[in-house]
Amino acid sequence: MSFTLLDVILFLGVSQGIFLAITLRFIDNRNKVANDVLSITIGIAVIMLFGRVMAYRIEALWVNYVAGIVDVTIFLFGPLIYCYIRRLLFQETPVFKLSFWHYLIACIHICITIGIYIAPENVMIYIKEIQFLPYFWFFSELIGIVSFVVYTIASIRLFRKHKKMMEYQVSYILAVRRYIRYVLVTIILFTVLWLISFISGIFKFSEISTVLNYPLVWISIPLFIYVIGYYSLRQPEIFRMPLRPKIKEEKARLKPDEIQRLQKRLNFFIQEEEIYKASDLSLKALAEKLNTTPNNLSWLLNQVYQKSFYDYINTHRVQDILESIDRELHRKQTLLAIAFDAGFNSKSTFNKAFKQVTSQTPSAYIKSKKVA
Repeated sequence: MSFTLLDVILFLGVSQGIFLAITLRFIDNRNKVANDVLSITIGIAVIMLFGRVMAYRIEALWVNYVAGIVDVTIFLFGPLIYCYIRRLLFQETPVFKLSFWHYLIACIHICITIGIYIAPENVMIYIKEIQFLPYFWFFSELIGIVSFVVYTIASIRLFRKHKKMMEYQVSYILAVRRYIRYVLVTIILFTVLWLISFISGIFKFSEISTVLNYPLVWISIPLFIYVIGYYSLRQPEIFRMPLRPKIKEEKARLKPDEIQRLQKRLNFFIQEEEIYKASDLSLKALAEKLNTTPNNLSWLLNQVYQKSFYDYINTHRVQDILESIDRELHRKQTLLAIAFDAGFNSKSTFNKAFKQVTSQTPSAYIKSKKVA
């Protein structure tokens, strides 16, 4: 039996998928609610790949039966991807769960498929006479494509909704967003290739089907696994539980109502007055604005926001610069000028703060935006 480059890619995807599905459960301080869904999703991707590889390489009736049952996993992939992205981005309490209705199509498909395989001989003869199977497989594939499209669109909307929200750890969130963006790209690629293959098969577009044949569509599933594998090595913090800011009440310097009032005033001066743009801003000056002491303000930033004064202020300055880059203002003036407008007073401080927040240099970040 000869193996092509496509076979090698698919087998590598299967082997890496098995490895990831297992190792995700052994990560220290892991993000359990999201990683559990991800490991199941990867497991399903592995089953999908393995079923496809076997169906095209082994000519045996039992292989076709197994491949037919494996097809049910395609109806689970979309809902699980949506569930994973929502759990990873929003970390809701109670933990987000999809209702049974999202898995109903998979249940119906598996029941019909098993029913066909175990049907008596006279029933199978009748099924062949009415040509039930071609229609069944046709509508199964069509429903599978529609399912992928619906859940992909829903996942993209989740991503966009989250992008508008302010989060407590900017560098962590930016890393997660880049990761989710590439995951979505692989899912969109699979959906588009599958849709083109499906349409070309219906209308007999031989020119298209020669290039985008059905086995080739499955190459995007290993890409999905490779993206997860890459980020699990390069940025493993994505798969761990991020530390949320906590207030240790037994050591609290301020009472809860005092904290709330101070936070409200701080948010006003940061978001409305944009006081962080003052390059000579100091802890003492900001404390005076908030009608509190430098010690109280320092305690609030350390205990509630888990940041020092300068880290807190520089984070907002970098966030302001990121918004300017999104509006492409860096094409009209130098990035250093934008940094000075945001409150930085030196290039070295700006570069250090930018990399601390985004995990990238300013030039690398801009280049990644162009690629995306």
